[in-house]
Amino acid sequence: MKETLGRLYLWQIAINRIINLLELKKRVDRFCNSGRPLHITELYDEERRRLKTGLRLDEEALNSFEEKHGSLFPDIHDVQFICELITEEIIIKFCTIFNDGYGKAGVIAGNKKKFWEPIIEEIVLEAFSSDIKVKFNKFIEDARAYRDKHGAHFDHESFNMTHGSKKLDEDGVIYSVGWSSALMTFNWEFVSENLPVFSRSLNGYIKKLQKEAGII
Repeated sequence: MKETLGRLYLWQIAINRIINLLELKKRVDRFCNSGRPLHITELYDEERRRLKTGLRLDEEALNSFEEKHGSLFPDIHDVQFICELITEEIIIKFCTIFNDGYGKAGVIAGNKKKFWEPIIEEIVLEAFSSDIKVKFNKFIEDARAYRDKHGAHFDHESFNMTHGSKKLDEDGVIYSVGWSSALMTFNWEFVSENLPVFSRSLNGYIKKLQKEAGII
């Protein structure tokens, strides 16, 4: 029982971390919607056009820009990148529940599928109605697939790549790579609404085991 609880405590930490990341994403979205990141980006692009440079400003030019307009960070590109990093981290953290993990006798259980699958089924069944349960299980499948093929391992199936060529006197990129980021792949409104429900169900399951073990 203690080994099972040890593993579930790690799940609990991961889910709590995800909920914090989802709240951070909401704050980033609100800041983005304020218009400030787009405004500073437009000013920055205007300054680069004035200086007739396609490169990023640095040293004196950047200092002069920020003295006049305030910090360049975060511009719209920074916000986009921050959101992508947050969503990637959410998927990776969530999938720790399903990853194989080593156990330690008397402390924490291993995390093979035969361990986590029946527990997840019970937690999901307790948490959601039938319609939401189907969608949440689909989210689990999609998250695991994204993590395995893109988030943690850059498998070729997840990327679209084209090769090109250039003349000897030309400079520039001779290939292109594209993919679907987690930011665009998942319904984050659904995730934000239902991850806390899953968390409460997990907490209830843990409390039930704690009572059975005589801990509380």
